[in-house]
Amino acid sequence: MKWAVRLYGILFVGAIFVGIAFHDALVNSQDFSLRLLHTNDHHARLESVEVGDNLLGGIARRKTLIDTLLAENETTTLLLDAGDIFQGTLYFNKYLGQADVPFYNQMNYAAVAIGNHEFDRGQETLAEFIRSSAFPMISSNLEIDVNSPLSDLIKSWIIVHVNREQIGILGLTTPDTEVLSSPGEGIKFLDPIAAAKKTVKILRGRGVNKIIALTHLGISEDIKLAQQVDGIDLIVGGHSHTPLGNIPGATQPYPLVETSPNGDNVLVVTDWEWGKYLGDLQVVFDGRGHLIYWSGSPHAVDESIIPDPDFEAQLQVFQAPLEELRNKVIGQTDTVLDGDRRNIRSIETNLGNLIADAILAKMQPDGAEIAIVNGGGIRASIPAGNITLGQVMEVLPFGNTIARCDFTGNQIKKLLEHGVSGVEKGEGSFPQVSGIQLMWNPEAPIGSRIMSVNVISPDGSMKPLEDDVSYRVVTNTFLMTGGDGYEIFKQSNNQVDTGFLLSDVVADYISDRPLINPPVGDRIIKAPL
Repeated sequence: MKWAVRLYGILFVGAIFVGIAFHDALVNSQDFSLRLLHTNDHHARLESVEVGDNLLGGIARRKTLIDTLLAENETTTLLLDAGDIFQGTLYFNKYLGQADVPFYNQMNYAAVAIGNHEFDRGQETLAEFIRSSAFPMISSNLEIDVNSPLSDLIKSWIIVHVNREQIGILGLTTPDTEVLSSPGEGIKFLDPIAAAKKTVKILRGRGVNKIIALTHLGISEDIKLAQQVDGIDLIVGGHSHTPLGNIPGATQPYPLVETSPNGDNVLVVTDWEWGKYLGDLQVVFDGRGHLIYWSGSPHAVDESIIPDPDFEAQLQVFQAPLEELRNKVIGQTDTVLDGDRRNIRSIETNLGNLIADAILAKMQPDGAEIAIVNGGGIRASIPAGNITLGQVMEVLPFGNTIARCDFTGNQIKKLLEHGVSGVEKGEGSFPQVSGIQLMWNPEAPIGSRIMSVNVISPDGSMKPLEDDVSYRVVTNTFLMTGGDGYEIFKQSNNQVDTGFLLSDVVADYISDRPLINPPVGDRIIKAPL
């Protein structure tokens, strides 16, 4: 009898181990692999761009790389873009997104987020782009009036099926679009955190347990999103042009691993800018939809990649009308005119000085004494040599006109305080100036950084800015209407939109001078520490 008891005991224990092994095998069989290829902040960069001694990007090389990676496992791969397809080159100035959309259609993007620059030419231009697209454009935090041209065109979220698994994708757009672009009436930008929580609840209610947030918020806001919202597994972001991992200049890994309020891992990725790299993240979910594995790194879209010949042929059709415009020489410079993003948003540069000098000279007959432009509106550098009209238009792509107004000295100080308040974040409000010299302390508290301001007379003499004296200021229409957070411009007197196109004024200024070599270093001075 004892041998029977022992036998039953052995069989029972064995059954337990077999059951455990079977359960583990079942769970493993339910693991789900997903590969994300992603881009952001394309900014109409259909051609390759020079980065140091290298050429990076270009839509034809991107196509080749995407096709190569898709061939490895197309059925479990999603291609996403985190917004700002619009704005930045002659292609956008000429075609308003219609040169970009056929390429995006043919690359089979699964979804594209709405970026702030998608509103730069108003709602109808964006609506026409969406109507031409074969992919959904998404944002969960937009409230769109039924009378808007965008009504019913932008989705809050989508569900895609990958190997019979449901993947929820929600979009988010920076609320700063109201000051960074020109969305117009009929659109409200809601709190992204609240919108994300609401949308996650909807997707969970539909049985989705794997959720991607496709965002145009910036890396710092993406991290907050990961830390404050449960239910999001992956955040694919844009807006801040942040390099991660192996991308040049990166200081953070790819992916960033954050923790949600309930303790789950959340992966955050972004892909720098302009299609220079292609993000590539591979993840595995368990049967309950929890992340259990991840790996990946961005791929350089460099000269080792053979451009897709069909895309090259299509691009040539769009290039042809631009060549005459692009190549018209309007002047010369013997030095690089610095519009580098990091510099133009943190220090005085010779290109910032050139632009400010040009609009001040244009408006001096009207009594203008001071010019202030936002560094964020200056979008490229100009190399030494011939200066073409096309280069000027790429530096100043937004189609702004010149505006003038009257400010007291005290208001100008407040305006400049705002301008230097976001330098740590690389915000576009950093001022480039003419007609004044300012000294500031970047270590001082925000709101107390401006130490002194002097007005520079046409003869080069200087005197302190006086609080109660009225000064005529020239700027662009974007700032005049409160863009980049410059709400104080709305308080100015005698506001006039001159109708002079900013890029035309700068081009004329260059054309009128035999050599462009603006001095630099004596207008925006950091206080010695």
